[in-house]
Amino acid sequence: MPTFKASKSLHAVTLLALLMGGLQTVAAFGADTNVKIAEPTLSPYRADYSAKFSGLSIEAVQRLEEIAPGIYRESLVAKNFLGKIDEQSTFSLTDDQQLQPTEYHYIRSILGSTKTEVQNFDWQNKRIEYHKNEQLKEADLQPGQLDMITHRLQLRRDLKAGRKNLSYAVISRGKLKKYQYKIVAEEVLQTAIGPLNTIKIEKVSDDDREFTAWLASDWDYLIVKLVQSQNGDSHKLELRSAVVNNQTVLPLGTEYQQQDQEQQTDHEKLDGSRL
Repeated sequence: MPTFKASKSLHAVTLLALLMGGLQTVAAFGADTNVKIAEPTLSPYRADYSAKFSGLSIEAVQRLEEIAPGIYRESLVAKNFLGKIDEQSTFSLTDDQQLQPTEYHYIRSILGSTKTEVQNFDWQNKRIEYHKNEQLKEADLQPGQLDMITHRLQLRRDLKAGRKNLSYAVISRGKLKKYQYKIVAEEVLQTAIGPLNTIKIEKVSDDDREFTAWLASDWDYLIVKLVQSQNGDSHKLELRSAVVNNQTVLPLGTEYQQQDQEQQTDHEKLDGSRL
């Protein structure tokens, strides 16, 4: 099997991973600095996704967990029979509840060949170290700067807080970049789980790449669907199942049906007691 095809298929997973999950002090590029909005709390979750690219199936698992008091890790593992991608960020919260990454790593293994990238955030000395295999690059670090994973998590937090200015300072591969998104619509999206209330967003870009995401507004703005296209090539990733804050993600109407069934059972018990 050609290595080019393997590299291309797993590169698609990387593209689809650019916005997952789980994400600068928003004053740096983000939220309205004139209005103070309380930051939403972090909810642990696990989400299982599937994708198709060039006819190849890809499975991915995204999760957020507290690994020690006040220390969090958000990770994405995507794989198929050709290889595996492991992307994760370890971070904490500042006194004003802003995300502060400490380490980010990206490991891609394809047919026995492994590529590793690591970013270490030294907030005390305001420096970042970027390691790519055996190479090292250093740069200045400013308050509010995030990595690829934590910026996606901050995006979800901003949507939950009702913010409209969705712009982030992101350090990717040792370089500072600006990622900006806009809200397009509110939609009820049909998913493998069933219908879910979602917010549809798009990435603002000057090139020909189009990036659209749907996030579940009833479930902590979990990413439900991603579509990215460029030069006529399209990649799509969709949610299969998820648990958010120890609750299984259910489709619209399920909780009401359960309530109705419970009420009906209560009425039947009451009627039986009157006989």
